[in-house]
Amino acid sequence: MLIYNYYFAILILAIIFFLISNKSPSILIAIIIIIILGYNYFDKIYNHNEKLKSNYKNKVIKLENDSDKIFYLDNDKYLVDLLLNVRFIKIFDSDKYATLINKTEKLMKIYIFMLGDRYDINERFTSFLNIRNEIINNLYSCYIIIPFKLKFIFNLNPQEQLKKTINEFIKYTRKMIIIIEKYAYEKKGIKYLQDTKYKPFNYNYTNLAFEVF
Repeated sequence: MLIYNYYFAILILAIIFFLISNKSPSILIAIIIIIILGYNYFDKIYNHNEKLKSNYKNKVIKLENDSDKIFYLDNDKYLVDLLLNVRFIKIFDSDKYATLINKTEKLMKIYIFMLGDRYDINERFTSFLNIRNEIINNLYSCYIIIPFKLKFIFNLNPQEQLKKTINEFIKYTRKMIIIIEKYAYEKKGIKYLQDTKYKPFNYNYTNLAFEVF
């Protein structure tokens, strides 16, 4: 299996050069062989990386086709994949799915701008939390519009996929919150931010009055 990594390629070529140069009477021959191997290896790595970029660009285009233009969300592949995992939502409510994408785009913009010192964390942190909560609530509300029978039509269990996506979104954005808090306390010298450990949750979508997310 070929490993598409430039550092790994350099290491492999260095080892090959060492082995050839020890057995070959001419260092020039060893250098020529390494140049040929290196050119082919690096070309494969480049083409592989370009293919990955193209595939990811196509993913972003899919989201843009379902919503507004994306400027910040494409900086986070994980969130892009999460949204694509529940793309079946648009079958039942295209506006709701577009709202999810647009809100996640806004969430990512605030996140990037706070860490880039373009937004004051004291002023925008609460907005970040509110938008996150809105996304979670919107995801939970999708249970109402998605039927169970989809599993038998498209060999897909949308309820399970939605549940998995909600849990992954909560965990991932919790890490984003921790990063913001750490940056605020340690780098910006901020003494207090809104508590994020316990939040009241919409009782319509859970049996718990409070949930940690």
